[in-house]
Amino acid sequence: MENETKNIFENGATWLRGDFHLHTKADKEFDYKGNENDFCRLYVEQLKSQNINIGLITNHNKFDKNEFVALRKKALKEGIGLFAGVEFSLREGIHILIAFDEKWYKGETDNISKFLDNAFYGISNYDKPNYPNSNFNLKETVEALDKIGHDYFIILAHVDDTNGLFKELRGRIQEDFVRQEAFSKVLAVQKSVNLENYNKICQWLNRKSKIACVEGSDNAHGGIEVVGKGKITYLKIGDFNFEALTYALSDSEYRIKPKEKPETKNSFIKSIALEGGLLDETKIDFSPELNNLIGIRGSGKSSVLEILRFTLGIPLSPIAVDPKYKDGLIENVLRSGGKSIVTVVNRHKEEYRIEKIYGQKEDIYKEGILQTGISIDAIFDYPVYFGQKDLSNKDADFEADLIQRLIGTLLKGVQNKIKQKKREVENIISEIKKLRNLKELKKETDTLIQNAKHQLEFFKKKGVEEKLKQQTLFDSDIAKISQTDSTIRSYLYELASIVSNHEYFFQQGISGSDVNRELFEAAKALMVELKTEFEKLKGIQKNSIQIQLRFEEVISKINAKKEGLKEEFAKIKREVNTDSINPDNFLTLNRQVETALLKLKEIEKSEKKRSDLQANLLERLTELDNLWLEEYKLLKKEVDRINIAESKLFIDVLFKKRKEKFHEKLKQVFGGRGGIGINDTSYRVISESYNDFIQIYKDDSGLKDILNENQVVDFKRRFFENLDELLTFKVENKIVIEYNGKSLDKHSLGQRASALILFLLAQKENDVLIIDQPEDDLDNQTIYDEVIKELKKIKGNMQFIFATHNANIPVLGDSEKVVSCSYDEKKIAVHSGTIDNHQTQRFIVDIMEGGDEAFNRRKNIYNIWNIEKIQSK
Repeated sequence: MENETKNIFENGATWLRGDFHLHTKADKEFDYKGNENDFCRLYVEQLKSQNINIGLITNHNKFDKNEFVALRKKALKEGIGLFAGVEFSLREGIHILIAFDEKWYKGETDNISKFLDNAFYGISNYDKPNYPNSNFNLKETVEALDKIGHDYFIILAHVDDTNGLFKELRGRIQEDFVRQEAFSKVLAVQKSVNLENYNKICQWLNRKSKIACVEGSDNAHGGIEVVGKGKITYLKIGDFNFEALTYALSDSEYRIKPKEKPETKNSFIKSIALEGGLLDETKIDFSPELNNLIGIRGSGKSSVLEILRFTLGIPLSPIAVDPKYKDGLIENVLRSGGKSIVTVVNRHKEEYRIEKIYGQKEDIYKEGILQTGISIDAIFDYPVYFGQKDLSNKDADFEADLIQRLIGTLLKGVQNKIKQKKREVENIISEIKKLRNLKELKKETDTLIQNAKHQLEFFKKKGVEEKLKQQTLFDSDIAKISQTDSTIRSYLYELASIVSNHEYFFQQGISGSDVNRELFEAAKALMVELKTEFEKLKGIQKNSIQIQLRFEEVISKINAKKEGLKEEFAKIKREVNTDSINPDNFLTLNRQVETALLKLKEIEKSEKKRSDLQANLLERLTELDNLWLEEYKLLKKEVDRINIAESKLFIDVLFKKRKEKFHEKLKQVFGGRGGIGINDTSYRVISESYNDFIQIYKDDSGLKDILNENQVVDFKRRFFENLDELLTFKVENKIVIEYNGKSLDKHSLGQRASALILFLLAQKENDVLIIDQPEDDLDNQTIYDEVIKELKKIKGNMQFIFATHNANIPVLGDSEKVVSCSYDEKKIAVHSGTIDNHQTQRFIVDIMEGGDEAFNRRKNIYNIWNIEKIQSK
């Protein structure tokens, strides 16, 4: 049976529509005129058309074994589980629905019919209208059923109608009927439409949870056509076995829902499949709700979670415990060429497949088509992930890391802006550093000019200046015109780049939807005008090239003119050349002066550029500081939201208050080997006096009150040498988490872990929570009283994937999916099933309870202990 229905439950226990009051043609009132051989097919088709996957066959005082077995077999092939039952008439006239485990009719004996014969002994035609009452009241019915010894439960039929509790009994008798011990076998009421009556039953029962309320077609008169008509009940179930049905009714608060099928609201990991390595040809399907990986230590549970993390691109936290071990698990299990395939479903119900070969980047597919150019965070929000011992980590950065994991995605936008702004700051600083020695360079150039002019005075005194000046003027003119030619070439290059970069743009059209047709027509007209101007620019480029060619002709002519005067220049040099006067020195000195004067102009431009860059840097630093503030405000807003929802946990965020980080950075840059001799106290005073390095850069006047004169000079020098590193260094916000009014780091590991798990469960914005062994450092009482109860409330809004050794989490948490792992040094074997599946329950008992003997011994001991006496102590 389990193999036949595995596809329905491959992603764990799921919500299915149930009908708890079905009649068939075995019932004397049932209206069926069709072919005998078509009945089973038509009946199952009707169930299927009404989306009924669970049915209780309850004919009036009648069980037809052959018909039921045929129906059940046919239904199972369509993913429908049918259960045997009867609509039974108590002596009081009340009709009850009795549901039977399959052992009642398995084999040759039909114990259901045997029970009915006993109950109606001496009463003829008890399975025909008007269905006489049996010989048994409720107490005697339960005694007779218990005597046979197989499992069963009872549902009160149509409690507000004829043959129902509130029609057949009156006043105090109703209450006595409900309060009797035999009523413990009643797990549900059917067709309860009167809220006052329903509340009376719950009050009389005084159970911890309200009795289940279910619906059923009660289609005896209407036949097949009315199956599924009327009110609807959904129940969460993980297998078509009797125990699963019993448990669903017993845990009705979480397993029974009226009217509408509960829908998964969160995004979730649907499955992981592996190729190669120790998990070759393994596929694990996950429930959108609670999943537990179980197994002894070293069985591979953690490996599966780490591979999930690896495939989804979740980085290990900088403060993760045993990062090498966790990364090593992936390599050891996947191995060279190993491949993992994770299927995810996002909040828009879109399904994506993420494939990742070990050592390579992932590929993302949607409907079998490779999605190029996107990353995982574009299709699926990263799960909140904690590996082994991560929750008990007492690193000083734990609080900040925790908040980043929880709400990091909300900060991505501003954090990307911060990264971009940091790059802008770094680029400006790089340009400033290129211009760092302008003052010295200007002084050197001025000196060079003065020295050259002083030496040129000698030629003037000797009266040869005018004779040699002509060649100097030629050299100066050629230098000037050559410089102009260089600038023209640069202009033409940039002009050509503009034309080339936008040529394709102006070849494209512009089009929009019919909704904005008129506006796009106007846009098209403007584009035509702009293209006309662009064509003019191309014409300017073409004409400019021709002008530059003519300019080169001018340069050629001046060079030719100089060449033509070469002999005349030589003659002048011969005339003035004496032992004391060298004409070449005159020419060299004049060239030096001309070159130096040009250099001075460039220095002046650079000084202006440096001044502009420094002003620009201050603007960028202000913008960066504001972005850090914006990030803080977003963080504070989310934290305040969390604080409103939490009562025991309080989080405070303080802007740039991780002063110890600032202090460490100061010591790293200005101290150590080659440091500038500042003591630790001075570093601490600086870190307390300033918020960060940007504030020091903007106003360093306070340093003179902390450092001596030489230290200030050395500090400023070292500061400039590391300017880009320091100005982009963020002094982190301080995050303080308090639990019950006391800082989290002051609590024991158990209290800390308890607080953090409850905190994680309270974060409704996170869809997927993955934790390796959340029970570490937690006692069983905390797990049950706080963690499990909260888990059951949240399921359906968040997916949980836990690796655990504690049976309380999958069993009491009513895990929708349980994955059992075992390892034999050659392969990790995996079995996955629902908590309702018998084979899965076998693994839970063997792995988590120590096997049958240990489980039964504890069970016997607990039965011996008197719980009431224990509670009174």
